[in-house]
Amino acid sequence: MSYAQAGNKRQKVREGRAEMDYFQGIDKVEYNNMATPTDGSSYRYYCSGERLHGRTMEEWLKYSVSFSDFKSNGSDSHGKPTVSRPWDDNTNSIDNYKRCIKAFLDFCLKLGVKYWTAFDTDLVPLTDNWDENRTNWDEISEYLQEMLQKTHLKILWLAPDLHSHPRYASGASTSHEAATYVHAATQIKKCLEMSQRLNAENFLIFPYREGYSAIFQTDLAKELKLFAKLLKTTAEYKDRLSYKCQLQIMPYVDFGRNYNMSWQHQSWRQNDVHRYMWDVTSCLYFLKNFNLDRHYKACTPPGPDMYMASVYNMLGGVTVTDHFDYSDAKSITLTMKYIVDMGAAPPGGISLKLCPRRDSDLKELMSNHVQYIDAFAKGLRVACNVVGEQAFSKYIQQRYASFGSGFGGRIMTNDVPLEECEEYYKKNQVQNESASSKTCHYELVFQRYLDTCDHV
Repeated sequence: MSYAQAGNKRQKVREGRAEMDYFQGIDKVEYNNMATPTDGSSYRYYCSGERLHGRTMEEWLKYSVSFSDFKSNGSDSHGKPTVSRPWDDNTNSIDNYKRCIKAFLDFCLKLGVKYWTAFDTDLVPLTDNWDENRTNWDEISEYLQEMLQKTHLKILWLAPDLHSHPRYASGASTSHEAATYVHAATQIKKCLEMSQRLNAENFLIFPYREGYSAIFQTDLAKELKLFAKLLKTTAEYKDRLSYKCQLQIMPYVDFGRNYNMSWQHQSWRQNDVHRYMWDVTSCLYFLKNFNLDRHYKACTPPGPDMYMASVYNMLGGVTVTDHFDYSDAKSITLTMKYIVDMGAAPPGGISLKLCPRRDSDLKELMSNHVQYIDAFAKGLRVACNVVGEQAFSKYIQQRYASFGSGFGGRIMTNDVPLEECEEYYKKNQVQNESASSKTCHYELVFQRYLDTCDHV
């Protein structure tokens, strides 16, 4: 994401370019369960309108496509940009931003996904001039309102970019400079207003830079207090706007990676814990400690973080990146089973943050999204089958049956003191028989469900 400099002149472009079909020759992706293995232009499992377990697949999955990743130019820490798109002339002109927006919305239509996400710097060229920023936002928001009405697409979440500008090198709300805090607050305020104007269902904060480098030069208590203050004032301003949206926060976990991968090493974990929200647990504790849990929910990757956030009624959405292995059917199905058990998708749905490969063309960009969309749709089909047949729910009830009645029932429904537990033990001399957990059996059962997916 790049920031424009104040005073940049807008580049004039031919009007006809704005209506160019940048995806000419690429058909809209449709559902075809009979598609051959070589047919990459169809969904084999995702049928948006098909009802499973009381809801449509679109409602269960609630996919969104990332505008930020769509705009990626292929650069990384080891290489220069490799991707050049026909709609992007790499200028900070309003016309160029409009072309990028139109190309992205066309891409969403081709995929058949109605939700999308973006940071503010994806949509407008932010400058250091407040009046110019307001003018840019007004023009872009008017253009977006027209395009969204025309395409019937929706913004799932909008977020202020509080990490890419050099001023945020030491954090936004946790910077040692008060001027940086003021910049961040001003940017959040404008982004929140535009989010309401564009009817975004969620508003996201991504505290990527909030942390410390060296503890000997950091006042942790002060920085955490400032962090909480900015989140609190954001929530209060949303209420003053009478804006009915869900506030989300995205802690810095390694988003999207499968938990059975063992690539992480000790130095990687040590660098991460310097961030104030380095995992979902630290995020939840922070929100609870500052009484912000009534305002915010957490976006998590699939897996254990998602399960824990859900247990505390704090799951805001699921974020999947291209680091996540889409062929891991077991992890995906367990994720979808948990969502089905919840009864509905979280407000932030499943956000697909899929960066194009350094050598990818437009068809490759489309194929990358198709494989992830189909993978989670396949997982949903298996999950609904598992839940519908109650293969595991009955066993779970049996496994915890001792807490359903008698003294175990009292433990669950009342605060039984330790003395009473001791007295019960002395009278009954309770003997614990080690019963089999049947883990291997139910692993086999689950695998059988995965194997029969094509017959669901």
